[in-house]
Amino acid sequence: MPEIDEKAMKFVEDTLEKSPNIQLDELFQRTKKVSSAIEHLSNRQFNARYPLQVKRRKALAVRGRGTGRKKAAAPRGRPPRKPTVQASAPRDMVRQVFFQFATDIAAAGERKDLVKVLAGVDKYVDQVLKGVAKA
Repeated sequence: MPEIDEKAMKFVEDTLEKSPNIQLDELFQRTKKVSSAIEHLSNRQFNARYPLQVKRRKALAVRGRGTGRKKAAAPRGRPPRKPTVQASAPRDMVRQVFFQFATDIAAAGERKDLVKVLAGVDKYVDQVLKGVAKA
């Protein structure tokens, strides 16, 4: 983990608070005058360690969330329809439950959605057992 100079970080925070549209080169030159510890950094390294981190923390505070991830966009089109035809035989009911399970897994857009589907596998097992019990 790269070392962060707290004096430089504080200066960057204050400067960005006063003038948020400051150019990176100008901010870097001003910060070099405050702290000699960052003179060896390139513009890219400086930006990654100081201004971007300040902006990231500020965005997280405004958003009020602990994660920096965006919510996934809702899938376009109509939602997958649930089968309306009742299966006549237990085998068909079990088959229908497996298809629904596969559809739900395929519709999981993100990892968290997939985890939710897999965590609810008992629901599908109960449906299968209910279908077999009717036989």
